[in-house]
Amino acid sequence: SSFASYSYAQNAPLLEYDAQYEASANGLAATATRSLSRVDENSYRLSNSLEASIAGQALARLEQASEFTIDGKRVVPLNYSYQLSGVSRVSHAIFFNWDAEVALSTEGDESWQLQLYEGVMDQLSYQVAIRQALIDNTEIESTFSFGIVDGDAIEMQEYRLVGEAIISTPLGELSTVKLERVREASDERVTEIWLALEWDFLLTRIEQINSSGLRISLELKSAVLDGNTVRGNN
Repeated sequence: SSFASYSYAQNAPLLEYDAQYEASANGLAATATRSLSRVDENSYRLSNSLEASIAGQALARLEQASEFTIDGKRVVPLNYSYQLSGVSRVSHAIFFNWDAEVALSTEGDESWQLQLYEGVMDQLSYQVAIRQALIDNTEIESTFSFGIVDGDAIEMQEYRLVGEAIISTPLGELSTVKLERVREASDERVTEIWLALEWDFLLTRIEQINSSGLRISLELKSAVLDGNTVRGNN
């Protein structure tokens, strides 16, 4: 494997980016954007939005955001929000109070206090944590596990490194690392993630099928990472 040849400075700041994706939700064309921006010296905001429309009418819009700090190599989430509007409306928020070791999780008008432990993430920050682990790791681990706040519970999720793959994208061919979520054989949900090896492990493609059968896919269409336009391999 060529992982060992990727050496990065320890505790280097995260590179800011803006990326656009061609997306689909249950086969309907959608557009998605994702951006990472620095809020202050060691805190960041990762935003994700997706809009599905038909004949110019927006059917659904999803907005997600996570704010987190980087403490050494660790990603420490501060707050998270998720808002789905359009055909159905859903809103979630999570506030992480690390001093009191509790997370306040709300969904609609319900709320729960959850006991926190080191390494608990939200639905976006774990993706940054995987990226950090890949950047920092010379001895590449094959699996990554996280506790992820999901409504009234903290769910253990495990992701497995499948290997490297060159994939065709609207930007041309990109060298990627592929990961997949480890699930029970009986579980019909799927999550597969491809990250760009030469572009700071930027999300290149994701394919998800959730428990209600909703199938969402994203594929990188254009991006600017740390001021540089992302391009495919020559």
